[in-house]
Amino acid sequence: MRIGIALAALAAGLQLGAQDRPTIVTTDWLAQYLNDSNVVVLHMVRDSTDYRMGHIPGAREVQYSSIITTRDSIGAELPPADELRRVFERLGVSDNSHVVIYSGMTGTAPAASRAFLSLDYLGHRKVSLLSGGIVRWKAEKRPVSTDAVTPTPGHMSSPPRDVVVDANWVLARTGKKGFAFIDTRPDPEYQGTSTSPRLPSDGHITGARQLQWEQLFANSDSALFLDPAAIAKLFADRSAPGDTLVTYCLVGYRGSMTYFGARLAGLPVKLYDGSYQDWSRRKLPVVKGASP
Repeated sequence: MRIGIALAALAAGLQLGAQDRPTIVTTDWLAQYLNDSNVVVLHMVRDSTDYRMGHIPGAREVQYSSIITTRDSIGAELPPADELRRVFERLGVSDNSHVVIYSGMTGTAPAASRAFLSLDYLGHRKVSLLSGGIVRWKAEKRPVSTDAVTPTPGHMSSPPRDVVVDANWVLARTGKKGFAFIDTRPDPEYQGTSTSPRLPSDGHITGARQLQWEQLFANSDSALFLDPAAIAKLFADRSAPGDTLVTYCLVGYRGSMTYFGARLAGLPVKLYDGSYQDWSRRKLPVVKGASP
């Protein structure tokens, strides 16, 4: 019953088109529309060398650091809307743009979904992630470029949307009907056995169910997304019909990919941007072990 409702919602949403939710596009689709003036392709990087080594022709370089800020000692938070808007306008994004995003080097990296989250926050309605990413594009022997792109600035006018929540919001809703918390971290972090200085963990938020971001892909090395119906089922298995989903990880990076998956499935979703790092610093309650 639960799965049926989720899939029905997915089908209904697909009939509405990309106005109300993101989409996944294939390399074939992008090759066909690459020269469309309304299509803006973004190549997400942490290091400019990645972009200079070869990118999809016309793709604009986006530094991951340009779409995050540090707040309360947590270094991967959404910047103010006006700052983010200026970043994307400089890249040539306008209200009528169809933005297609991929991550450099490893095509499945959540940097692409973090850019999606940023645009979703800004109220931009037509955003896609490229299934297979640059990995598949190159494997198919499609053309790549090493030329830098200097786009004509765009203009974005949509008001920002309420897509992220804080610790107080989460604390008031843990254990409450109508909310499903999705922990995007791997087993050691979710179960509270991680002793890594970089990824410390004593457990997970009460009631949170685990869904690692790599599970959205047929194979994380191939960067190919699962069928949207299969992605919808992943969330249906971890929530009740009508639930608002809340995704999180350590700092909101990996959680942005499960946020994208939930939006793709047409489900109501928020990202706890401070995520486990913020939660643990506040010494809020956690559950240790494999059970929610």
